[in-house]
Amino acid sequence: MEWLDKMNSAIDYIEAHIGEKIDYKKVARIACCSLSGFQRLFTFATDITISEYVRCRRMALSARELTGSNDKVINIAMKYGYESPAAFSRAFQAFHGLAPTGVRKTGIYSDYPKISLQIKINGGNLCMSTKTLVKIEEHGHERIVQFFVNCQAPEEVAWTQIRNWCVKNLSDFTARRYFGCAPKGHHPDGKEHHTGEEEGKHEYLSCMFLLEEEGSDKKFKGADVSDAPKGLFLVGDVALNEFDEQGLLDIGASMMKASEVMMEFIKNTPEYEFELQVRPYYEEHVFSKEWFQSGGELSGFKLWLPIKKV
Repeated sequence: MEWLDKMNSAIDYIEAHIGEKIDYKKVARIACCSLSGFQRLFTFATDITISEYVRCRRMALSARELTGSNDKVINIAMKYGYESPAAFSRAFQAFHGLAPTGVRKTGIYSDYPKISLQIKINGGNLCMSTKTLVKIEEHGHERIVQFFVNCQAPEEVAWTQIRNWCVKNLSDFTARRYFGCAPKGHHPDGKEHHTGEEEGKHEYLSCMFLLEEEGSDKKFKGADVSDAPKGLFLVGDVALNEFDEQGLLDIGASMMKASEVMMEFIKNTPEYEFELQVRPYYEEHVFSKEWFQSGGELSGFKLWLPIKKV
């Protein structure tokens, strides 16, 4: 589609001039749109305004420079359009959760990869696809409740167990953070995932992070309590837009697409490397109130890949 190529060319122009004052009228001309038309189309395609996208890219790139160079904070601030270190620090901390000095010291920050637009057609529905939002998280002393199963299609069974337990025992279950893990992999025999394949028998854990004193005992409201995963993780949003031949959502294929973006992040961030041979990866699920009432589709999905600082 010609218009899609032109939109991606406009995004390429923005990327090439991300450290400058961007001429949005020129960007619109590259996309063969009026300025207002380009702004509307960009927001429709990406679910973010063009100005917010540019801000996120500048914040992500400035963090990379902070961790990968010894350049002064004020120089980096000016490079990305901030006239004072104070204004830059406020915007930086709001985006990354740490001040510039904290990110430089720890190497932990949120990334926002360049957007690339593509279209998928599924059963007559048009789906826009964009890059994964990636960030680094460090976990240390959290505690969790967990539900273990070993059966056919264990994910559905394990998440049903945690849903029933949450509804029975908690009033704030929609505000909690949930993740799952197949300790020995979804294919313990080492086979790779294939789109549309039948769900086999394997082990699976569904887990929920506890709040402070909730994890002080071996049990919390009848559920087993244990330590949460420890260490650094590269956490990336998974766009749930891959479908099988029957038109059904394929979470496995969607995860593989997201992992490609995360691999690219590590490739471009040499101070980190994966620890996939040492620690398992995790799948974070974001549930709506409706899911707790009757099941159905997820509100969001994230992939946690273990990493270490080199």
